[in-house]
Amino acid sequence: MTEPVADAAYILQTSSYHGGKMMSMFRNLVMMMIFSVAVSVHAAGAKLLTKSVEETLEFAAKRSGRPLAEGTKITLGREMLKITAKHGDDVLPLIRNGGLEVLEQGIRHGDEFWKLCKAVPEASRSLALHSDELLPLAKRIGLDVLHLESKAPGLAVRFAQEFGDDGVRFVARRTPQDVPQLLGYAAKADSPATKALFFEKYSGSKNPSAFLKALDWKTIMAGGLTTAAIMSAYKISNGIEEGLKDPEAAKDVMNTTLSPLRYGLYALLAILLIPLGIRSIRSCIASFGRKRQ
Repeated sequence: MTEPVADAAYILQTSSYHGGKMMSMFRNLVMMMIFSVAVSVHAAGAKLLTKSVEETLEFAAKRSGRPLAEGTKITLGREMLKITAKHGDDVLPLIRNGGLEVLEQGIRHGDEFWKLCKAVPEASRSLALHSDELLPLAKRIGLDVLHLESKAPGLAVRFAQEFGDDGVRFVARRTPQDVPQLLGYAAKADSPATKALFFEKYSGSKNPSAFLKALDWKTIMAGGLTTAAIMSAYKISNGIEEGLKDPEAAKDVMNTTLSPLRYGLYALLAILLIPLGIRSIRSCIASFGRKRQ
């Protein structure tokens, strides 16, 4: 190889070596910059989250009416950071609005508790305050019991005791506003069978709320809920109440209601008229006989 060619090869080799080294240094520099930015963003996010946690704790403490010592605040703050890392920062509004009880029961019960709270946020405080009763019900009945609790705070457990799981499902999906009245009447039932009949006719009525309105509450509050009162209200809510809006329906209802009475009157009238008919026939025969003589 001649000397000029050798020099050129050496220059190319040297340039390639230094170029590769510079590219490697450049890549390392870029990676370091990206890592530095990521660390800064993470640190900023962590700082922001820590501030949100502190503010949430303050709101929760006010909601519960409980001052927090500095040591307790640090301990609960660490727990909240763990919970948000696992379940997301949307648990923070649940704690803020539900109070320290939500956080404490969340720490106690874990994943299942947070899942239910996130499914029905309006019931999160009630779920925390009555977790020993509501959690088993939610496992057995489903979210209906929490939806009912959110509409009638403090009453879902008692309602389940009075009317069972199916009663909770029916009312939660249709008429949660009727819960206080239903419980009030149930307390006045003269027997368990009467109470069962009461809810059967209520849930089977075309208009359950009209059924409740048809009950004579003054009489019931004074003397108790009876089968007669239940059946009367059921007939009114499914017949006459509807007939007031539709004259033809009212006419049909009245005809159906009065038909036994009408046939009874016909029968009575026939019984009364038979002797008169017999007397008339005898008089006619006697008169005919006299004329022939």
